Amino acid sequence: MADAELIHRCQQGDHAAFEELVKRSERRVYGLIYQIVRSTNDVEDIAQEVFTKLFFSLPQFRLDASFDAWLYRIAVNQCYDYLRRRKRNPQVTQADLSEEEAAFFESDESVTLARPADISKRMEIKQLAENLLSALPPKERSLLILKEIEQFSIEELASIFKTSKSAIKLRLFRARNHLKAVYEKSKKRK
Repeated sequence: MADAELIHRCQQGDHAAFEELVKRSERRVYGLIYQIVRSTNDVEDIAQEVFTKLFFSLPQFRLDASFDAWLYRIAVNQCYDYLRRRKRNPQVTQADLSEEEAAFFESDESVTLARPADISKRMEIKQLAENLLSALPPKERSLLILKEIEQFSIEELASIFKTSKSAIKLRLFRARNHLKAVYEKSKKRK
């Protein structure tokens, strides 16, 4: 069934259609949340907030709009809310971040399908990318993830971040330059 039909059924009160919509999008939403907040411990809670907000706002969704962009805007906003709350009320976690990242990547199906010799190289590359992205502010990190990994268009990003296309292009330019500077700085340390 197409997303538009599923959304229409959800708007009519079909709970089974909503469950199917969640199943179709939960992996992407969980991945985006993890990429922004960097804490596997909080992904589930934030995702629950995202899908709760989705459930209550779905009746207002226009079927001619991009559902993915709309859902990602909800997820990004929930992540920013979480990060603001965490900044005001810092919490100490017992988990070591590198162990969290290792566990996250070990559960990634694309890694487990690789040949054993490729796994360590892929883990090394992912670790480098994770470390570089971690050094960026959340807004730059989420913008780069949505553009480069999730392959959203400039128009979709403008919709998600509620700004103009030219502002998105400028933010992407700055975020890429910042990422490059972080990479250059990390190379000098080695």
